[in-house]
Amino acid sequence: MSFPAVQEPVSTASPRKLRAWIPTLIWLCVLAFFSTDTFSAEHTGGVLLKILHALFGTRFDEQFEQIHFLVRKSAHFCSYGFLGALAFFSWRATFPARPRWTFRWSLLGLLVAAIAGSLDEFHQIFVPSRGPSLRDVFIDTMGGIFFQLAIALWIGWRDKRTAQ
Repeated sequence: MSFPAVQEPVSTASPRKLRAWIPTLIWLCVLAFFSTDTFSAEHTGGVLLKILHALFGTRFDEQFEQIHFLVRKSAHFCSYGFLGALAFFSWRATFPARPRWTFRWSLLGLLVAAIAGSLDEFHQIFVPSRGPSLRDVFIDTMGGIFFQLAIALWIGWRDKRTAQ
């Protein structure tokens, strides 16, 4: 009695596809580090104040709290927008298609940014010097949307320019 050969599933994950995720995964690790006590407002405030004093003297001391707030929220916007952009290119390598831009890749990139931003805020529940904020998740998601729009416009512009 003979047994049919057991076929093992063929992996669709090529080394190229796996390598495409390395920058996204590294940036996720960086963002996880940013979510720790080391980057709490108490710690970043002193660094920012020293930079402002070195560049401008004490001219902005009265507005420091507002400047610090804007710098921190801008960091959220840019950090998670950048994550979404990296994820866009990772998804593009994972699900290749003929066009250089698809809504699917952008939506998946945006979802990565929004989910990571949500998990970041959840993590901050457990960090004594930090606290969760739905506003930060909103800012992270807006950064993701902005970066996805920038990618779509850039690719569209380049495709239009090369077609001429």
